[in-house]
Amino acid sequence: MDIYRKKQRWKQILFMAAILIGMGSLLYTNRLVNHIEVTERLKVELWAEAIRIMNSADFDTDLAFPFSVIESNTHIPVILSDSDGNILNHKNLDSLKIDDPKYLARQLKHAREENDSLIINLGQDEYQNIFYRDSILLRKLIFFPYIQLGVIILFILVSYIAFSVSRKAEQNEVWTGMSKETAHQLGTPISSLMGWMELLKQSEMDPAMIREMQKDASRLEKITDRFSKIGSKPALKESDLTKILTNSLDYMRNRGPKSVEYLLDIPEKPIRVKLNETLFEWVIENLCKNAADAIEGSGRVILHAVETENGVIIDVEDSGKGITKSRFRTVFKPGYTTKKRGWGLGLSLSKRIIESYHHGKIFVFSSDPNDSTILRIILRR
Repeated sequence: MDIYRKKQRWKQILFMAAILIGMGSLLYTNRLVNHIEVTERLKVELWAEAIRIMNSADFDTDLAFPFSVIESNTHIPVILSDSDGNILNHKNLDSLKIDDPKYLARQLKHAREENDSLIINLGQDEYQNIFYRDSILLRKLIFFPYIQLGVIILFILVSYIAFSVSRKAEQNEVWTGMSKETAHQLGTPISSLMGWMELLKQSEMDPAMIREMQKDASRLEKITDRFSKIGSKPALKESDLTKILTNSLDYMRNRGPKSVEYLLDIPEKPIRVKLNETLFEWVIENLCKNAADAIEGSGRVILHAVETENGVIIDVEDSGKGITKSRFRTVFKPGYTTKKRGWGLGLSLSKRIIESYHHGKIFVFSSDPNDSTILRIILRR
């Protein structure tokens, strides 16, 4: 379970890192924007003063400096109007649209909204107004941190997805290799056991004991067959689901804890569905075993099955300690377990068999703390 706590912690660290980078970028860019706004305001004020000097100059005034100030503004859109709001002049607007009065009116409106106007006092109660818009650079800079934050989040998301896909592929390889190797290693001793039992049949040993040994050997053969099918696409054939559920529950009654009552709630008529019987039995036994392990003391495990228009629903219900809602997905992760003993692979393996091989769904349908838990399997027709 510690591995998933660490995984959750890493997710939180990555998320916080993205937020901190984004906030730092926003703060820095806002400071930069404020600095540029002040600089542009000073430039417009200087431009306004140059306009005032040119409008009030006499023939002897040297206009080279104010003229150079006016010409130096190449990026701040400005509009000069009289006291009545009539546009007298403009600079740095779209040259293809400046003949359109509606375009000029829109630019004047935007300028009024973005910045406070400057008043040029020409004397003798004559005034002009200068309206200006933020430069294109400033407007782009305002949106830059949001774009940067989006890129950072996208990068982290893509990296996480790539890492998850890579890890899942690696897990699949581990699953396949481990299963094939387990089946291979079990094959030789099982064959040897079968041979020894044939010899025991010819001895004076109690036949009942030999039959029990044969049952255990057959069980080992079934386990070997199950492991051998992991990693390869198993054949699905139409099977009687009610018979499989009945056999699985009978096995749990004989091998499971005696303090747990195993009940079956299924229709009387057979439920026909395409399955790989060997693997599906494994899933039901895994779910029943986990349900029994969740029960402290006495309790019950109930298998429900019902046909629907689109398929079949199988519920495994137990009267155990329950699962917190935050763990509904985590319980199916490899290595997750609340027991002191165990590898935490049963539910993960069951999920793989149902979803990858049978194209169904398996999930925690409901869980009440210290009351009951229902794990649901949905198989499509």
